[in-house]
This record gives sequence, C-alpha cells and structure tokens, in this order.
Amino acid sequence: MSRTPFAGVPTAGPIPHQTAVTEPLFTLNTPPQKTKSPKGADISSAEERARVAALLLDDLLFAAPVFCIDSGNSKVVTDRPLKFLSEAADLVRSGKAASYVATLRESAVAVDIDGDEEDWSTSALEHLTHHAEELGGWYLTRRSGGGAGRWHLIACFRSQAARDAFKAIVDTVRAHWGATARQIDWRRTLRPLSAPHRKTGRVELPEFVEGAANTLPSWAMNMPRYTPRPATLRKETPVTPWHRSLSTIPSGEFWERLRNPGVEYYVDRSLSELLSTARLVIAGFDDEAAWKVVQDPHHRGFARSRQRGHRWWVKFCWNEAVEYVDSQRGSHTGKSPAERWKRVTGPLLAGVRKLHWGSWTPATRHSGERVLAAIGDRMARQGLGCRPLPQRDLENDTGQSRNTISKALRQFVKDGVLVKTRTYHQSMGTKASDEYSLNLLALDFRAEKTEPPCSHTPAPRSRSWFSLATTLALHPGPLTVTQLFHLTGYTPTPQPTRSQLENVSTGLAALKKLRVAKETKKGWELTGQAAREVRSMKQRKATTAARIERERRAFKGVWEETRRSLQKRWEEQKEKALQKRAAADQNRREEWWASLTAEERKSRRDDWKARFRELTPAQQKARVAELRERRYMARWGAAA
Repeated sequence: MSRTPFAGVPTAGPIPHQTAVTEPLFTLNTPPQKTKSPKGADISSAEERARVAALLLDDLLFAAPVFCIDSGNSKVVTDRPLKFLSEAADLVRSGKAASYVATLRESAVAVDIDGDEEDWSTSALEHLTHHAEELGGWYLTRRSGGGAGRWHLIACFRSQAARDAFKAIVDTVRAHWGATARQIDWRRTLRPLSAPHRKTGRVELPEFVEGAANTLPSWAMNMPRYTPRPATLRKETPVTPWHRSLSTIPSGEFWERLRNPGVEYYVDRSLSELLSTARLVIAGFDDEAAWKVVQDPHHRGFARSRQRGHRWWVKFCWNEAVEYVDSQRGSHTGKSPAERWKRVTGPLLAGVRKLHWGSWTPATRHSGERVLAAIGDRMARQGLGCRPLPQRDLENDTGQSRNTISKALRQFVKDGVLVKTRTYHQSMGTKASDEYSLNLLALDFRAEKTEPPCSHTPAPRSRSWFSLATTLALHPGPLTVTQLFHLTGYTPTPQPTRSQLENVSTGLAALKKLRVAKETKKGWELTGQAAREVRSMKQRKATTAARIERERRAFKGVWEETRRSLQKRWEEQKEKALQKRAAADQNRREEWWASLTAEERKSRRDDWKARFRELTPAQQKARVAELRERRYMARWGAAA
C-alpha cells in the first residue's frame, strides 16, 4: 500500500456529502499548542487533512443500515431507521448515543482482532495483511481503541472469489493459531473511521490515513452499495408433504453433487437447490430433517439456501418442492400422454441427453431411451418416488428384451438417473419388484414447452426410431438427415458415411410407416398424429404379451411350490425344536424328582391326587391328554 501524501479528493468521482462539511464532527484529542507558529499551523492542517480523508473513506467503505450504540455496546433505539452516517453523527454529538456502527459495502470486508498479547495480535495482523496484498486487495489497519492487542483490519477486493479466498485464510489462521471466534472475528458491520470509541470518546484515526485514501483503487470508489433485502414480517409455514416412508438415500451421485456441485449448479442455483430439496421430499424427509441436510456446510449444493436463511428456503424450495412432488402422485396427474410428456418424460429424456449421453455408446443411447421413456411415463402416472418397475411390464411396454432392459436399469442407477430404493426378495410375493425413485436433478425443464413425439409402445424393426422421434420433438422444425444424425447420438464423426446415413434413413422410414413423421422440402418433421401400428407390429406385441403371461404363471407356480416346501420345512424344524425342548424339560423334572426324599414324594403324590379329584370330568380329560402329549414329545426328543 502506497504511503504517498494525501493530495485531496479524487476528481474522478463525485464529492460525497460528508467531505463537503468543514466543521469537525468530533474533537480530536491532540496536545494543545501554547503558541501559534508556522509549525503549529502545519500540524493543524495535517489533522484537518486526516479528518477529511477519514470522512471520504467512511463514505466509500460504509453504507446503510446504520445504528447507534451506547457505552455498554447496546443498540440505541431511534424513532426511524438511519440511512446516513451524518444522521448517526448528529445523535452522537447531541449526547443521545456514544458511537455508531455501519454496514460495510459489498466489496469490503473487515476482521476484528482482540488478542490478549500485543505481539500475538500484531503477528496475526501482519499475516492477514500479507495475504491481502497477495490477493491484490487494498487494506487499512487501525487500533480498535479497546486496549493493547486490539486491531481492526478493513480490506477491499475486486472479485467475490478473492473475498472468499481471504475469508478462508482468516478461518485457517483462526484454526491453526487456536484462536476463538471472538479473538479473530470476520465482520460485516464495524465502527467507521470517523466515529468515536464508545467508552473513551476519542476518534482513533489510522496511521497514514491520507495515503490510504489517496491510493484507494478506482474500482473501490464505485463499489455497489450493500442493500439488504427488506424484512418480511410474515412467517413462512412449511407445508406438510404426503406421508412417505423414510428411505435412506444411498451414497453416490446425489450426495456427491451436493458436496461438489458442477457447472450446471451455478447456471441456476435456485432451480438446482429446488430439485435437491424435492429429492429429499421423495425420500420421506420432513422439513426439519431436510433443513439439517441444508445446514451441513459440507453440502455446497445448498449454499444459497444457507446464505438466505430458513424462511427463504421454506418459501422458495421446500414448499414448491412439496407441491411439485405431491402433484405427481396418483393417476390423476397424468390425464393425457401430452401432459405426462411435458411434466416428466420430456424433461427426463432431455436431461439425460445433456448429462449422460456423452459416456454412452450409440446402441445404449437408442435402446435405453425407449426404456427411459417408459419409466418416465409410468412414474408420471404413479409417482416419482419408491415406485416398482417390473422388468416384464417394461418389456411389454417397449418390446425390448429383458437383457436390454436389465442392462439399461443398471446403467441408469450407475449414472444417478434412478435411485434403487428396494431390492426384490421372494418373501415379498409375486406382485412385487425392485423399487426405484427418479432423481429430479436429471430433469431439464426447458423441455416442458415441447410436444410428445409418439408413444413408446410400437415395436417396429428399428432400434433408433424412437430416438429420432424424440430428436424431432426436442428440436422443433424441419431437420435434414445429417442434422438428425448429429443430434440423435450416432457415432460422432465430422462427416457421416453413406452407411451411417442409411441407418438414419431406416429409422425415418419406420417413423413414416407409423405416420409419426413426414418428409418435406426442408427436411423431416413430426405430423402430430398418433402412431399407426401395422399388423406385424400388433402380432409381435401380442406374442410378447402372451409369453410374459406364461412366464408369470410359471413363476407364480414355482413361487407357491417353493413357499409350500419352505413352510413344510419350517414346520418340521419347529416340531424338532419343540421335541428337544420337551425332552430337556422331562430330564430336568426327572432329576428334580430323584432329588426328593421318599416322604416328600408321597406327600406330593397325595396333594396332586387331591387336586385332580377336585377337577371336573372335562378338565381331568384335558389334563390326561396334556400329560400324554408331553411324554410323547419328550420320548421323540430324546430319540432325536
């Protein structure tokens, strides 16, 4: 930082109101001059220049809100909010307050150092100023006035990245030096340079304040004012979502995206945090559990919500996420295929193309897209979270083989498009299957304005026909064969070969046969009509449906037979366990009986005979049957 003498107010910017005031706001405590001399005149002129420089820096570094404090560091209540430093100075001069505090502008930061020892505080201050210079910032230091070892550091940085880096340095210094948050404190409000100390009443002007004002960068003179958002008195009440069983989100893509958000997060942070909140709603989190996830400082994917607070998160993330997720429940949300396409299927296919197609092969792209369209349409009808996805149903919907569908599901889970929430077990019965939830972070909602290309259910003999139709839907307008080749995920080459273009033409011929697309003079486009299936497609689908039904009946028969065999084996094991326990009990009773004397045995026999005679005939008969069963079980248990 330059130490050149103060050369007056810079002419590049307008002169602030405070700099035009000539009378001093507060008396500077300087030794009285007994005689007037040219040297005393120079001292008085230097003090005036320092005072004006401090006023200039206050106007450039501080802004509203401003509030006054008393000698006990408590806020002084005023009849109206203070907008200017001069208003607070008037209250201090009138004796209604001891000092005042203002808010630093957006590009300015401050650090309050309150050390117990002067050497410790000075070392920490020099360490921070050194890093401020390395980051290309402007800084100013002063004694805070509270005693030895107490300093204020005010710095300006041109970019938000530099301010974040400096804050990280302050946190590192505090941690490595074992300081508390009070000893090294990051501040957004501070006592201005021209304000007196609340206890001593002295104005502690920084050393070299004239040079600091003269070397303040031009970009810092035009800093934007820090304008806090108006406080909202109305309290936001978190909406209670539809009751869902709490499921654990497995470690993987979702948590990794929260810890290390990618570039797409910074494109629209509000939308990304809304979708992350919706994922928590689907998993069954309530507002309190979800807010704990948001508050975790390791989850940088919720940085904006933590910055703006709980009320903002409830209003713009939680309530909207609950409304969206609950609106997808049940069949009433998918009244038409077009509505289901706009709300779920279209954004899902567009998002997967944008995020994951680069790591897939062309075969995986074309075969997996039909499976993904069937999954999106099913979830749009049934719900987005913890929904069963039977592979035979997907086979019946798409005409794809079970191997292709199983491979596609594993790929979707691996890439984070789907989250597997439950794995099928035979104890769940014949009507259950693996359950999945849709990761809303994979949706690209710009596709909400598109129209559905066609149904995914026809089964023509072409692998890429549905991907071509989806490309025509997501990119409205006539498209040539070459454009369709590059947009539909074929093997990327600068110039497609004739055989590659023939593959595209084969898929377009299937769409033309279905009456879904038509060829114009400018290229290919959708017709907007429902798909027309020929007889061979219907026969193929009917054959697949019949085979699936036979497989399900066979599986049900095997499952019931297995259940009966397991039940029979369990009953046999239970019977053996009861027999062993009865034999052990019988041995214990015989040992106990043998330990009694002859008189005790005779006494007990007489007592039991008397009790047996008092029973009714039915009770006597039941008692005899119980004793026979016990001896039978004991005999078989001993034999085992």
